[in-house]
Amino acid sequence: MVFPLNRILLHMAALAGVPVNRGDSSDLVTMAGNNEDIDAQFGEQSETRPLLMGTGKSTATKTRLPMFIGVTMPCILSIFSVLLFLRMGYVLGQAGFLVAVLTVVLSYSVVTLTVLSLSAISTSGNIKAGGVYFMISRSLGSEFGGSIGVIFYFANILGSALNVSGATEAIFNNFGQPSNGQGSLLKYFHQEFNATLVEGIPESYGIRFAIATAILALCGVICLVGAGMFAKATGFIFAVVIFALASVMISFGAVGPMLIQVDNGNTTEELKYSSWDLNTFSENLLPKFSRDYTTGNIANFQTVFAIMFTGVTGIMAGANISGDLRHPSTAIPQGTLLACAITFVVYVIIFVFSAMTSSRELLLNDYNYLQDASIFPPFITLGVFAATFSAALSCLIGAAKILNALAKDRLFGRILHVFSIGFGKKQEPIFAVLISWFFVQLISLVDKLNYIAPACTIFFLLSYAAVNMACLALKMASAPNFRPTFQAYSRTTALLGIISSLAMMFVVQYAYAGAALALSALLFVGLLLFGPPTAWGDVSQALIFYQVRKFLLRLDVRKSHIKFWRPQILLLVANPRSAYTIIDFINDLKKGGLYVLGHVIKGSFDKKFTNKQKELLPIWLNLIDSAKVKAFAEITVSPSFRLGAQSLLMTTGLGGMKPNTLAVGFYSGDLPLNCLYHCEQALRRIPKAIRIIFKDDTLIKFNNVQISLPQLRTTSEEQTTTPEEYCQVLTDAILLGKNLLIMRHFETFNKSVHLKQRPFIDVWPLKVTDGPPGKDYTRLLVLQLSTVLHMVSEWRSLKMRVYVAEENSMTDSAIFRKRQTMEGLLQELRIEADVHVVNEGHWDHVGGLEDHDGEYYEKVNTTIRQHSLNACVVFISLPPPPDHGEGKAEEYLHKVTQLTNGLPPTVLVHGSTPVISTSM
Repeated sequence: MVFPLNRILLHMAALAGVPVNRGDSSDLVTMAGNNEDIDAQFGEQSETRPLLMGTGKSTATKTRLPMFIGVTMPCILSIFSVLLFLRMGYVLGQAGFLVAVLTVVLSYSVVTLTVLSLSAISTSGNIKAGGVYFMISRSLGSEFGGSIGVIFYFANILGSALNVSGATEAIFNNFGQPSNGQGSLLKYFHQEFNATLVEGIPESYGIRFAIATAILALCGVICLVGAGMFAKATGFIFAVVIFALASVMISFGAVGPMLIQVDNGNTTEELKYSSWDLNTFSENLLPKFSRDYTTGNIANFQTVFAIMFTGVTGIMAGANISGDLRHPSTAIPQGTLLACAITFVVYVIIFVFSAMTSSRELLLNDYNYLQDASIFPPFITLGVFAATFSAALSCLIGAAKILNALAKDRLFGRILHVFSIGFGKKQEPIFAVLISWFFVQLISLVDKLNYIAPACTIFFLLSYAAVNMACLALKMASAPNFRPTFQAYSRTTALLGIISSLAMMFVVQYAYAGAALALSALLFVGLLLFGPPTAWGDVSQALIFYQVRKFLLRLDVRKSHIKFWRPQILLLVANPRSAYTIIDFINDLKKGGLYVLGHVIKGSFDKKFTNKQKELLPIWLNLIDSAKVKAFAEITVSPSFRLGAQSLLMTTGLGGMKPNTLAVGFYSGDLPLNCLYHCEQALRRIPKAIRIIFKDDTLIKFNNVQISLPQLRTTSEEQTTTPEEYCQVLTDAILLGKNLLIMRHFETFNKSVHLKQRPFIDVWPLKVTDGPPGKDYTRLLVLQLSTVLHMVSEWRSLKMRVYVAEENSMTDSAIFRKRQTMEGLLQELRIEADVHVVNEGHWDHVGGLEDHDGEYYEKVNTTIRQHSLNACVVFISLPPPPDHGEGKAEEYLHKVTQLTNGLPPTVLVHGSTPVISTSM
């Protein structure tokens, strides 16, 4: 059997969370419109293997990677980077054995919780190029994904700089000038083989920076032209690291007590390596924070934890190549947890062995003690160079790939477009590599590994918090398609992962943590305001659905109380072109209540008319967006207007959120007027610069709506609704216990103009005979709705006027008492309004319209016009429509027409239920 060594070596290159994509056609990036393939990170690109939808099985027959090779080994190599050989002495010497083990436990607690969340997400679908960025963006949406993607990008940049600094330090540790406390390898060859001691590399900031630049330049060259070569060498690098680690373990048992010379500036100290000694262990048990000789600063728990945590990152290595695993549903969780367990045990063993064998002075003054106490130091030297250089290179490549994925998703517009460009057959993101190399070079100016580690730790912690947040959101959404095969997770583990990650960020360095969160928040807000729409389907909609359903179930109509009443309005609209001003007005009148635009398509319930309903619904939704009203749209198909209206009245809404009020336009045989231009004028008042900055496409959407909406009728014969049917709908609403609003004269209403020119809301709460004895619901509803409108910010500057109509025969004292009665009622209802008594006729009691002839209502109309022509809107009580009978509908509509002729925009109100309470 031919072993697929090249493929294994390729996947071993997925270090430190480096995203690797194998070109699966199921990639959600392709679904979102990015058809360019994101290549494998390190050369060796395999053929495209389309997946069978929903199965995760490849149609190719090529062998996939087993768990240990595909997941465990890459994760171990990612975790064993700069810490293993260069900073174990720092952690143990400064923190002592107990606190050192505590930092390991804390670090692995955070990582393990994140691994549980990572395993759940990755076993519910393949993770593609971009690693954490892909996972967060496709789970929490582009805003979270883009912001955390940038954070994870810089985490990889800092990780690369950290390992470059570690490689530079290793060079000086082994080949520096002895007078500066360096040159361990040179001294070893001189002592063991009597080799001539050549002058080592002189240490200065400039020389250290030059060496770091050279290392980074080599990384950059390999990224640009030789990634495949590095991929083939990754297996060898892993073997070198493991061999060096084995050498360390053997040395603890094979090397006896000795004194290790450590150069400290101009002096040389001989520090004790005691071999196995309980006294040494007791001396190393407790913390002894002191000066860090690499930086000159006093160490503390925060700095020690920051260094320790850099040695546990890299858990994404296996999940990033989930598409190439033989059994990803088991390999990712088991392989990643196994890697964590192995590295945890190794760290604890090294701490135990070091605490038993190395004096505190040695640990504090020689971070290179593992090499100095080794049976063959060159093994350790090779291990240090292999671990740090490979980690630096893989972090650099990982950063470039994340930036390339961000650019291809176009979340930041054309700012990052150049970094989406690939070159050659494998579409290598050269520009992304170059800018990433530049950032690492800038951070290399810091020079000291212990300065870089806190920032690197914080950025990785924030990325891990986001992974846990994604898992928690998916779990809370309870979406049926979130079916991870890995079940050892819960809301609790995800929540603990979020809390622990964020908490440790602030433990490490609160200033850096605040800056990272501020940067993430700034990016989130920027993407929220300016980011392009995406077709990924984020979890927010599922969470909203889940929460809305939960609270709707708790919204019990049996527990509703009158004091919390609010208008919940179903507005029947024949054509939005003529009804726009009514739509806009009702949006102001709803007071945070349910608002539904209903429309009836008259026709048989067949494919033709149901397809028409499907075509109209998105047009109406776009109209709602364009008009900036907070409403839903319900479109039904019915053989008649009345049956359609009955369907909407009975079925619109859900649970306790159902309309309690029906609003309709006034029935008229006149040709309707186009009012949509009011909406266009309002949109055009938004400055063009603002629309460009905020990428506001509402005007474009509105123009499409104008093109798509049906045209208005141009002849009276096109009026298909009869007066009888119209009045029957009004009666049906009252039978169902709905309040009733009839809107007239709103085709002439221009809100932006009339609110300035007509400073009054006039209320005519006439008495009606409908309703239980002593329960004048209509009068109270008129007062309530006018007050609700007056509470809206745009209408608050207007003054409310309430008119009380009385008989001529009443004395002045009786009129005064009537005024006091109304003012007392308004005060009790907490309504601010001026009361005006109109003493001009016998029309206070307007009962059923059959009680009076047309001339009577013309007189009423004349009186209202005399007082309310300068009103912005007029509210008038509406008696109930007549019972069904021949000729009654025309008579009813004729008299209502006489009542409202020549008035400003008028709302005719009929109440069916109580709406006002004076109780607390």
